[in-house]
Amino acid sequence: MLAKRFTFAALGLTTLLSLSGCNTMTEAWDNPGSVVPDFLKPYRADVHQGNLITSEMIMQLEKGMTKPQVQFLLGIPLLRDQFHPTRWDYVYYLLRGNDDRQLRKLTVYFDDEGRVDHWISDPMPDEEQADQMILGTTNSFEPRAPKVTPSVVNQN
Repeated sequence: MLAKRFTFAALGLTTLLSLSGCNTMTEAWDNPGSVVPDFLKPYRADVHQGNLITSEMIMQLEKGMTKPQVQFLLGIPLLRDQFHPTRWDYVYYLLRGNDDRQLRKLTVYFDDEGRVDHWISDPMPDEEQADQMILGTTNSFEPRAPKVTPSVVNQN
């Protein structure tokens, strides 16, 4: 009688472990990175691609600026479409080593005379936030109101 109970208990435990093993194997098959401990994973550096645009740069962008002025301010655009010569696209892509991804876009539209007509932008970090993201001290940024420096008035 005791041997039967022991056999049934062992059979039940074996079945339970087998079924839980299937779940673990399925999880490991679908996401092999979850099974490997962090200290055994190789180092993956952050990948920065495109144009790093800050909110201060966008604040300096003005309607009526020429293409050379925009290029001096923002840099060479990542995309200059031959079929849309009045549109410049600035794209910034950040892939962190932990697979966090960020994508920010700025599109500048020009009129027929080659002057800025309007632009569309995602929220951009300020200079300090951008530096911290590059250094890796912060993972993302919270859009905040840009800092306005008071202008000096000449009093005579």
